[in-house]
Amino acid sequence: MPHYWKHVLWVWGHDDLDDFIRFADDIHLDGVVEQITVPFLITHGENDRQIPLEYAHRSYEQAVNSPKRQLRIFTAEEGGAEHVSLDHLPLASSYVADWIKETFQEVGKR
Repeated sequence: MPHYWKHVLWVWGHDDLDDFIRFADDIHLDGVVEQITVPFLITHGENDRQIPLEYAHRSYEQAVNSPKRQLRIFTAEEGGAEHVSLDHLPLASSYVADWIKETFQEVGKR
């Protein structure tokens, strides 16, 4: 994106990059993920350079109230290891679609 930081500032409602950087330290899902009470799938690429892999693990560990929580890490060997699995979108999107189908089928049997 040619104007990445301009876009980021616009999305988050900030005018100053230094102010945003200080604000960004508090962007997390702590205290939120624990409230999820529905099936919850987390997918992440092992080489994601924008969102650290540890965040995916942390969200998974915090999702204690989800009746079905799953963490899927895509590796460099299989593809899908970059941010939003951009290096192998078909693999990641198929995995998510299959997980949703399986989850709805499980819910339908209850």
